[in-house]
Amino acid sequence: MMKEIKKINAALAPLTVVHRMEFKTNLESGKCSLVLELVDDDIEPIAGIILEAGLVSDFWVKGFGGGVTQILCLRVRDVRHLQHDGVKYVLEDLENQAFNLKCMSLIVRKS
Repeated sequence: MMKEIKKINAALAPLTVVHRMEFKTNLESGKCSLVLELVDDDIEPIAGIILEAGLVSDFWVKGFGGGVTQILCLRVRDVRHLQHDGVKYVLEDLENQAFNLKCMSLIVRKS
C-alpha cells in the first residue's frame, strides 16, 4: 500500500485547483463521505483526479471560496499502523493547513 500512497501523492502534486467538493451525510446511519476533485488549471484543465473518502471524520476546511480555491500541497497518509478506530487514511494540506480529514476508505481515480 505504501507504493500506492506514494503514487497518489505524486499524482496530486500538480493538481491544486478545487474543481468540486461534495460532502454527504447519510442521515439514517450518520456516516459521512466526501468527494474531492482537483484539476491542474481553473480555465482549461487538462489533468484531474477524484478522491472519494468514505466514513469521514474530523473533516475541516478553512479559507475556501471567494474565487479560485486551491489546496497547494494535499497529501495522503496511511495511518493504519496507529490503530485508530475507524481511521485508515489522513488527507491533509501541508502548505496552508486549509484542509484535513480522516477516513476509513479512499478511492482515487482520474477525472
